[in-house]
Amino acid sequence: MTSVKTQADTRHVVVIGAGTVGSSCAWNLKKAGFDVTVIDPELPGQTTSYGNAGIISTSHITPFSYPGVTSEIPGWLFDPTGPLFIRWLDFPGFIPWFWKFWRSGTSKHVNWSCRAQARLMHHAVSDFDEILADTNSSHMRKERGTITFYDSRAEFDKDAWKYDIKDELGFEWELLSPSELSIMVPGLDNKGGVAVYNPDWQFILDPGKTTAMIAQACFAAGGNWIQDRVTRVETSDQGVSLVTESGRQITADALVVAAGVWSNQIVRQLDYKVPLAPKRGYHSMIADAGIKLDYPVMSISRGFVMTPMNDGLRIAGAAEFAALDAEPNYDRAKILLRHAQEYLPGLRCNDVSEWLGQRPMMADSIPVISPSPSRTNVFYAFGHGHYGLTQGPTTGKIITAMVCGQEPAMDVSDYRFDRFR
Repeated sequence: MTSVKTQADTRHVVVIGAGTVGSSCAWNLKKAGFDVTVIDPELPGQTTSYGNAGIISTSHITPFSYPGVTSEIPGWLFDPTGPLFIRWLDFPGFIPWFWKFWRSGTSKHVNWSCRAQARLMHHAVSDFDEILADTNSSHMRKERGTITFYDSRAEFDKDAWKYDIKDELGFEWELLSPSELSIMVPGLDNKGGVAVYNPDWQFILDPGKTTAMIAQACFAAGGNWIQDRVTRVETSDQGVSLVTESGRQITADALVVAAGVWSNQIVRQLDYKVPLAPKRGYHSMIADAGIKLDYPVMSISRGFVMTPMNDGLRIAGAAEFAALDAEPNYDRAKILLRHAQEYLPGLRCNDVSEWLGQRPMMADSIPVISPSPSRTNVFYAFGHGHYGLTQGPTTGKIITAMVCGQEPAMDVSDYRFDRFR
């Protein structure tokens, strides 16, 4: 790992969070010559980054709030088998977030959001190339593209505006004929609907292990690892002071908050809470599915992905809004399995494990990658929603430039922390 000169008054940087985003920040900071300490209550890559669908979805740029989407909320409250469910007992606590979600669902905001996402996505593959090559983990990625499909032509036509925006912003996609689909995914019953091939998408064979390899490369180069939970943070002109759950006291010159859905617990001590909500995702992992997929296959109609991985076939998706500490509802994972069996009638489901993770969703669908508006030695990197894996390496490069006092390689004004005020 070759180092470059660091900013004169910053030597030691603490990164809170060891998911893909936090590990990428740590690795880039170490490469830039900083002393780096990573703190997380769980091992690197073992929370949200562990169980995601493994997709580097570079052309998935449209926001989750758009004109008319809030009319679907009543259905989400009462349909536990749908692609998105809200636990109605927890719904009152989400009202402020959904208010901002609704406010961001204008045509003007959609236009802004797509461009903000596209700016990050256009860097994703090259930044992944760099970080995987330098951490000896390039073998963990496949570059075959991904297939997405709809159960009906009407559903695809409803999403036509999304493909128009992809065309406008330079992302490739192509419709597949039934014969092409049958060659690429033998045995798939797509209900006579519409299939789309996304050639620029890639996938990771083990997202948790890949994230851990990035973090371990930082540690092998001299970075420090502390498995603990940060409970208190204070800053001054002299630096940053942290206290952990076990009573450790840690000082540093700068702090990066990359704690995913838990970031507000730190942020509110330094600035103020932002509209960040846990959007839960589930997966069912089939050790021996009896079916070999060469590509990840995503059902847009039912909101889940089937990804071939080193340990089997992962069926991931099932968005759910519930309190951060709510008990898992693994019926959501079982529903995914039933959907998968409908599309792949030959699927074997004898050896299955289930998992729950917490996606950090900003109300406007855009991550926070930003200096603190009030603290010169604090930087924020969270709220990536479904795209923490995809955008982690790029976020790490942006944060490192900010810590170095340099201009990032792209316009980052859209990701600023204070955009909600």
